[in-house]
Amino acid sequence: MIKIWRIAAIATIVASSPVLAQTKAEVEAAYSPSFNHCMESGDAAQGITSGIMDCTGAENTLQNARLNQAYKTVMARLPARQQAALRTSERNWIKRRDERCREAADEAGGGSASGIIYSSCILDETIKRTIWLKDYPPKR
Repeated sequence: MIKIWRIAAIATIVASSPVLAQTKAEVEAAYSPSFNHCMESGDAAQGITSGIMDCTGAENTLQNARLNQAYKTVMARLPARQQAALRTSERNWIKRRDERCREAADEAGGGSASGIIYSSCILDETIKRTIWLKDYPPKR
């Protein structure tokens, strides 16, 4: 059975992006306490796929809400022209994230590990984007 930390490490390495260069520690620091507790208890702690997927699914929902809030906050303070650029950037990022995470999952060769890798990749990439948005626009 593949250990959870190996799966997360593979997903993070495969899905890392030079544009979103947050460290693994920064990403892990953004995990909610409920996610950490979920992953350390019950089925997830035993490496059972359904338990891991339940934890990751709930955390993806929470982190997506954080991402949406960060996006709305940034959009509210930008002039219209920069809003359009950020909107385009966000749409392109979603496509790249989804493609990158599908590729990472495909490299796992199928099976339950693929689903875990995909979900973990989406989670970490969403956190990276939220961190990036909180510092947007970049300081020159």
